Amino acid sequence: MQRTITIAFLRPTPGDDRMNDLTARFSKHGVCHAELVFEGGQAFSIFSNGTAALRQRSMSNPGYELVSLSVPATEYRACHQFCQSAHTQAYPFDSWGMYLALVHPGECAHKSSERVGKTFCSKIITEALQFGGVREVQGLSPSAVTPSSLLSAVKDSERRVCHTVRSLAGAGALVPMLMMH
Repeated sequence: MQRTITIAFLRPTPGDDRMNDLTARFSKHGVCHAELVFEGGQAFSIFSNGTAALRQRSMSNPGYELVSLSVPATEYRACHQFCQSAHTQAYPFDSWGMYLALVHPGECAHKSSERVGKTFCSKIITEALQFGGVREVQGLSPSAVTPSSLLSAVKDSERRVCHTVRSLAGAGALVPMLMMH
């Protein structure tokens, strides 16, 4: 049985947080944040000054680019299990780790969120996807992953599927967010 997991990438809007704007400006894809979204709208991520958590999210913000992947149920369950565990651990935000991701030397210096006791969005999402066995991210070093490099890893996957969300402004109309390519 196949399930759908979605990686949501946020592009900052005018007047957004300065760090989000700078992160997007210096990235290949112009994104500043990533979230992992499960069927039913439960999303996992961490925000600046927050803790890693699962939350209900609509993902209707037009600044999000959604990349949905069709994965086996075993991968889906393992990713969700990782996120539930990380939610329980409530890792705090790691601003230094986020800044260092741009100059990180790679796998030889990687320390897991669990080992460090803190994390940032693209790191913890990459760890969740790797725990689940999602092949698109298997060669990445989570400590060195930025939202933009995560988008590069998944955007051209042959497992990518079309995704729709309910628009809050459109009185419940379905609005396509991605096109299959």
